[in-house]
Amino acid sequence: MKTVYVGLDLGSTVCAAAAMDKRGKVLGQVEFPTSMQNLIDCVTSIRGEVHVMIEEGELSGWAYRVLAPHVKRVVVSDPKRNAWIAKDTVKGDPVDALKLAELLRLGSFREVFHPDDEEMEAFKKAVQLHVEMGRKVAALKNQLKAQFRREGVICKDRSVYDPEGSEKALEKVSSPTVREVILQNFSLLDQMEGAKKKAEKVVVSLSRRYPIISAFRKVPGMGPILSARFVAYIQTPHRFHRKSKVWKYSRLGVTDRSSDGKPLERKRLDHAGNGILKDLSRKAFNAAMKKKEDNLFQRTYRNSLKATQNAVHARLTTQRKILSVLWAMWRNGTEYDDGYRA
Repeated sequence: MKTVYVGLDLGSTVCAAAAMDKRGKVLGQVEFPTSMQNLIDCVTSIRGEVHVMIEEGELSGWAYRVLAPHVKRVVVSDPKRNAWIAKDTVKGDPVDALKLAELLRLGSFREVFHPDDEEMEAFKKAVQLHVEMGRKVAALKNQLKAQFRREGVICKDRSVYDPEGSEKALEKVSSPTVREVILQNFSLLDQMEGAKKKAEKVVVSLSRRYPIISAFRKVPGMGPILSARFVAYIQTPHRFHRKSKVWKYSRLGVTDRSSDGKPLERKRLDHAGNGILKDLSRKAFNAAMKKKEDNLFQRTYRNSLKATQNAVHARLTTQRKILSVLWAMWRNGTEYDDGYRA
């Protein structure tokens, strides 16, 4: 059976597809209105072992789940790595589809993971909503403090967000109009915090479907929300073959660029990956350090600090340890052990 490589450029109204064989011969190109049935008809009309590549975007998760049952393989590629497409002066959906097929044929792409489990994908969306609500609440709080500062009222702690604290701060604002503007933002803050609490309840409720989340809550520094985030963003531990891949995906890997054995720049953290997981490991680290009982992560930090004499390096090492323990527990189906070596 011949292998056929299909590049699919997804659009909200029109899709473009291009197919080629393993020698690079173009077998056909087509454009069609975007719909589930049209996507299925497109790939099932092709004879052979069909491999499809699409780029990560708003429609990619939907298209992946639609196409996966009907072809040998669906690849979602990282568009940031497809410079040949992004930077080419010759643009167009059919052209981009043909280039996707060529990159798939050559194996010149970086794959973006998508789960086959629709329930897990829905759980991730619920967790993402809670994360986004948290960001919006934090941004609005910062905006409120900035509005007070512009009126010469300096609010250094969180008491300004309490009814009594906000009332005292508002009394110092001389302009009635500005006071009204700030009051409206406080009203908006109350609504957003309410929405965030509702989102949190949904996440906690959905978390009951995943026993591993209950197991994670026994890990020092890990609460229900951080445990849910780890599961939602990792989705399956088997997508990573070793713990260093988990670190890299969590923006805790170290990049070391060199040429002919000579370093091009200083070693630094690789910015590629998921910032939510890096933030998760930092929050878990802070919580674990505050625990009264001695625990694995406190010992890891002390030992690393003694070895490196650098608090930042020791903290990053401990953050990696936290992620390693969570990943290994999930992969191996084991409970937390404070003497655990991940």
